Amino acid sequence: MKTLYIVRHGETDWNKMGKYQGITDVPLNKNGLAQAVACGKALEHIQFNRILSSDLSRALVTAESIRGNRSVDIKIDERLRELNFGDWEALLFSEIEDRWPGLIDEMYRRPDTVKVPNGESFKELQDRAWAGVFEFISENDDDETLLITCHGGTIRTILCKLLNIPISHCWNFSQGNTAINRVFYNGMGEYDHNILNLLNDTTHVELLQGHA
Repeated sequence: MKTLYIVRHGETDWNKMGKYQGITDVPLNKNGLAQAVACGKALEHIQFNRILSSDLSRALVTAESIRGNRSVDIKIDERLRELNFGDWEALLFSEIEDRWPGLIDEMYRRPDTVKVPNGESFKELQDRAWAGVFEFISENDDDETLLITCHGGTIRTILCKLLNIPISHCWNFSQGNTAINRVFYNGMGEYDHNILNLLNDTTHVELLQGHA
């Protein structure tokens, strides 16, 4: 069995403003850097055998913060990037609604059928992201503890794949900044069962904000 820790990146200014950042390389802001440090402290007792990260800096810096002083290389894979929001990149919800009335609501209601204008569908996101994750997981047959850092939409599609849940339900999973998810991975065969053991744990962020 492999234990997968799948972590979303820390906060960016675009997160805070409500801009759709997708594949745009927006760095962590001051709060996001603090969240990444807090996430690293929350996971400091975990011995990671290998680490995989999206190549976008907000995910990579989060991975580096969690890694800390461990002598573990970080494998970088651009296939783990966030959904390509195409024409929606850098726009606010209100701006998208003005230019494409009703389409953004439709994306949240039916993510399995909507493709962002000049961007990706969630199925395309899942296909590329899962190819990278599965390749990483399958590099050996050892029992391992793996860290994967990427993005909210990406994580939702990965969880759907791991748990054999239709992608139409991907918005059923909350994913806060530096949310920690843990999956016990047994394989993708017909009779294998992967177990979601922890979902969207942001206790370290709540402690940082004094809300816990």
